Formats: sequence, C-alpha cells, structure tokens
Amino acid sequence: MPLKRAENIISNILIVVLAAALAVVLILKIGFHTEFKAVMTGSMEPELPVGSLLVIIPAEYDDIAIGDDITYVRDEQLTLVTHRVISKDEENRRITTQGIANNTPDASTSYDNVLGKVRMSIPLIGYAVIWLSTASGIITVVTVAVALAVLFVLIKYVFKKPQPEELSESDNEQNEDRSE
Repeated sequence: MPLKRAENIISNILIVVLAAALAVVLILKIGFHTEFKAVMTGSMEPELPVGSLLVIIPAEYDDIAIGDDITYVRDEQLTLVTHRVISKDEENRRITTQGIANNTPDASTSYDNVLGKVRMSIPLIGYAVIWLSTASGIITVVTVAVALAVLFVLIKYVFKKPQPEELSESDNEQNEDRSE
C-alpha cells in the first residue's frame, strides 16, 4: 500500500508541475507575445552565457534604451541576434547594437526588425531548447515518454494486489476447503 500511495503522490505532483509550467508558457506566449530563445554564441558572455534561455518581450521603440539587450532579425535568412543597444537614431528609428564580448558594433538595424527586449535569462535551460529543436532531441523525448508510460503501466499491474472479487473460482474453492 505505501508504494501505491507514493506512486499516486509522485504522479500527481508531476502532472501539476508540468501543467503549471505549460500554462505559464502559454500565457506568456499567447497573452503577452513573449518569445523564448536560446543563446547560441558567446557574443554576450558573461552576462548571457551560451545555453541560457532568454525571455523576450515586445517593446515599443521609445521603451528601448541604451544599455538594453534586444533581439532582432539581422538579415534575409532571418538570423536572430541578441545584443546590447549602444545608440539610437531617433529620426530614422534605427538602433545600433554590439555584443558584450565583441570589439566592434553591429550595423544599425531598423526598429521594424526588433522582436523585443530581453526581460530575463535562465542559465543552462537554453541547452534543452537547442537540443529539442533537433530531430534526435524530439525522437528521444518521445521515446522516453512512451517508455515511462509503459513502465508506469507495468509497475501498476506487477505490484497490484488482487482484490477479493478478482480471486478465481479455484482460489475460492480452496479457501472453502480449508475452512471446513
């Protein structure tokens, strides 16, 4: 009985935590147009190390200040860059950025290319995002999820104690013979 109780508690906690995490991500993504991106290069180290998960929120041009870290689309290949704002051209609504670890500024970009400001970074979690964006990552996650589900079902049936109504006729007859 203790194993069954522990199993129920653990599975309920896991379900609640996963549901809460999914709800938070969906609320941020849909309700606030938040983007989640992983840091892929060292241009912003040490403040935004490779493998960090960035939480990016939309920002109006006037809300972007020198010193803010922004994410923008750099080119026609839709390359995303997250760098620090070092100057703004108010007249043409252009922004110039530079990576903290870089020696030279980037070419200025139009505000129209800006996804938003970096609101938060979470170290190491970006590695999971990077890995999950690969075919092998997706296949591994699906395989592990199926294996855990199968294992959970097997454990449930292996450790299941037979209930009185599940006893076979022969078990009942043997019990009756012993009682006489």
